[in-house]
Amino acid sequence: MSTRLLPALFGALLILRLPSLVQPMGPDQGLYAYVGERILHGELAYRDAWDQKPPGIHYVYAGLRKIWPHDSAIAAADLVAAAAVAGLLWALGARLGGAAAGGVAAILFLLLSDPSFARYGGVRVRAQCETFIALFITAAILLATTSAIGIRRTLLLFAAGASLGAAFVLKYNAALYGLPILATVAVAGGLRLRDVLAVVAGAIALPLLLVVRFAAGDALGDLYQATFVYNIRYSGETYGSRWEMLRYLIAFPIQHARVDGLWFVGGLGCLVLLVAGVRRRAAWLPVLWVAAACLSIAVNGSRGLPQYFVQAAPALALAAGLGAAVAFPRLPRALGWVVVVLIAVALWRVNDFPKLTSNIWHDVSYVTGSIDYRTHLARYGGQREIDKYSALDNLDLGAMLAARTGSDETVFVFGFSPGAYVYAGRRSASRFFWSRPVIMGFNAEDPRCGVAGLLTDLQRNRPVVVVLQLHDWSPDVSDSAPFFLGQPALATWLHANYHEVPAIDGFNAWVLNGR
Repeated sequence: MSTRLLPALFGALLILRLPSLVQPMGPDQGLYAYVGERILHGELAYRDAWDQKPPGIHYVYAGLRKIWPHDSAIAAADLVAAAAVAGLLWALGARLGGAAAGGVAAILFLLLSDPSFARYGGVRVRAQCETFIALFITAAILLATTSAIGIRRTLLLFAAGASLGAAFVLKYNAALYGLPILATVAVAGGLRLRDVLAVVAGAIALPLLLVVRFAAGDALGDLYQATFVYNIRYSGETYGSRWEMLRYLIAFPIQHARVDGLWFVGGLGCLVLLVAGVRRRAAWLPVLWVAAACLSIAVNGSRGLPQYFVQAAPALALAAGLGAAVAFPRLPRALGWVVVVLIAVALWRVNDFPKLTSNIWHDVSYVTGSIDYRTHLARYGGQREIDKYSALDNLDLGAMLAARTGSDETVFVFGFSPGAYVYAGRRSASRFFWSRPVIMGFNAEDPRCGVAGLLTDLQRNRPVVVVLQLHDWSPDVSDSAPFFLGQPALATWLHANYHEVPAIDGFNAWVLNGR
C-alpha cells in the first residue's frame, strides 16, 4: 500500500465516524453522566452517587458535561480518542518498524475498531473506560520508546507513568500494562533503577491525588467497597475456579478472532512477530502488550461485554502493522498480493460490513431529515423483550420527571435507566440511583447499603416521583419492580406515601400523595 494513500484513508475513516455524533448515550454512559453531574454539583462518587467503576471515568464525564452537556459529547469524545490513538499508533509503529508499519496500524485501528460494527450502532461501547485506557496506554508506550538521556528522559518516563496512572484510575486492572511499558523502556534504551522510579512516580501521582480527595470527603470506605470489593465479587461471579479463568484467558482470543477482524489480523501479526522476535527483541513488544490486554480483559470476568475488548484494539493494530512490515517485504510480489486478497476476504467474512453501513446510514438519514428524532432514538434499545436499555424510554422518563417536579426536588428510578435523571436534570433520592447493587444484596449487613440503606435514603429525601422498571436484570438477578414491591419495608413505604399514575410501557410510576 502506498504511504501516500494512508493519510487520505486516515481522514476518510475519521469522516466515516462523524454521523455517530447524533447518537444518544448508552446505559453505562448514563451512569457516568449522572455521577459526573453530581461531581459538578460538589458531590462525591460512591458517597453520594454509587457506581462500581473507579473514579477516573466519573471525572472524565464531569469534564464532558462541563464542556458540552449534550449526548453528542460522548460520541465526540470517542471520536477524538480514536483519532488520538490512531495518531499515536502511527508514530509508535513508525518508530518500531518504519513509516508504512505505523500507517497500516493506524488505518487498521480506525477501520476495524469502529463502534458502528456493534449493535445499536455502538452506543454501548463509545467513550467507555476502555476507550480512554487505550488512549493513555498507547501514549505511555510511545513515551517509553524514548532514547533521550538525562533530565529529559526522566520527564518523559514520568509522563509515561502518569499515563499509566490515568489508565489505572479508570480501571484498576490497567496496572497490568506496567509490564509492557517497562519492557518497552528496556528495549528502547535500557532499564535503570532511576527509569523505574520515574515511571512509578508518575503512575502513583494521580491515584494519590484522588485518595486525598476522597479522604477529605470521608469517602475512602465508600470508594474501597464500591470499586474493590464489589468488582471482585462481580468478576468472580463468572468464574467457578481459577482454572475456569485460565481456560477463558486461553480460549477467548481465538473465539474473538472468529468474530472481530482486528483480533484476526492482530493475531496473525502476533504470530509473525513471535518468530521475528528471535532476531529483534522489539518485535515482541506488541505481543506483550496484547498479552497484557488479554489478561486485563479476563480480570473483568467472562461475561464478554463488548467494551472490555476495546482496550486491546491499539495493541492488536500495532501487531498487525508491524507483522505486515516484517512479512510482506520478504514475500514475492505476486504472493504478497494473494495474501492481501485472502486477508481481505477473511475480514469481510469476519466483520459485518453491511451492519457497519446500515448503522452509519441510519445516523446519516437522521442528520439529513429523512427520519424524525423519535424514530431515530427507537433504534437504540428496547427492541427485544430482554433489553434493559432503551434510549427513547430514558428520554420519555426524563421528560415525565421534569414535568412533574421542580428543579430542587428529588426523584427515584429503580432500574437501569440512569439517563432519565440526566435528561430530567434531577437528583436521585438515593445514592443507589441504579438497582443492581441493592438487588444482589451487596453489603446488605451495612445499614447504609442494601434494602435498609435504600429505604433510609428514600425516607430522608422523599422523592416526588418513584419509577420502577419492570424488566431489566432477569435472569441474572430479579427484575427491579418485582424486587422492590416484594420487599415488605419498601412496599409498605411506597403504598403509604404514594399513589400510582400512568407511565410509559415497561415502567410503573408513583407520585407523592398530595401532588
